[in-house]
Amino acid sequence: MGLRLIRISASVVIMSVILGCAAPSIGLAGKEKLEAKDWLAAGDLAFRNNDWDNAQYFYELVLKKYPESYYGKKAKENLGYVDYHRSPAGKAVDAGKNALSPLL
Repeated sequence: MGLRLIRISASVVIMSVILGCAAPSIGLAGKEKLEAKDWLAAGDLAFRNNDWDNAQYFYELVLKKYPESYYGKKAKENLGYVDYHRSPAGKAVDAGKNALSPLL
């Protein structure tokens, strides 16, 4: 009985350490999670509609309020894509896609 209890206790401790290390640095819950998720979704929608200003606005909102969360990290990544589309190279690629779109 004693050996079984030690094994169970060791398993619990090991799983706690593993799950603790694998958890995101800041776990959002409740209203905060919904808010971050909605702002990220709004930024994604604006991005898909080539509305770079609104996409940047919503991504920066998430990044400012929840920088260490999953949503903050995703918003930071997406801001890089917004910056690319605003750059001369991104504008050239977008213009080429628009010029070819009637053919596709």
